[in-house]
Amino acid sequence: MSERADWQQVGIAFRDLGRELKGKAVEGGQAVRDASSQPSETVTDRVSTVLTTALHQFDQASADPEVTRAAKLATARLLDAIKAELTQDTNPPEDRPPTAPPPVAG
Repeated sequence: MSERADWQQVGIAFRDLGRELKGKAVEGGQAVRDASSQPSETVTDRVSTVLTTALHQFDQASADPEVTRAAKLATARLLDAIKAELTQDTNPPEDRPPTAPPPVAG
């Protein structure tokens, strides 16, 4: 492993992303529990309500600016570390901003 790759920063960035996602999962779980406790006429209605709520919560989490920021930073830190490992980069990541992550298709 290269001394130039800052794997500690990679870990920190992914830990921060994990915290953001955990917060969204807790919020989403509560919304799904609330939706599942609503009275409905059939099991199909209840399942439909729960799935719709879960998908809505997932969509909100994926569009959250803090989740997006954390994901981009974690990806950039990982790419920097891999680049340093592969190229023995002489300009360590802490001396420059992280590499821009690849564009997301969609």
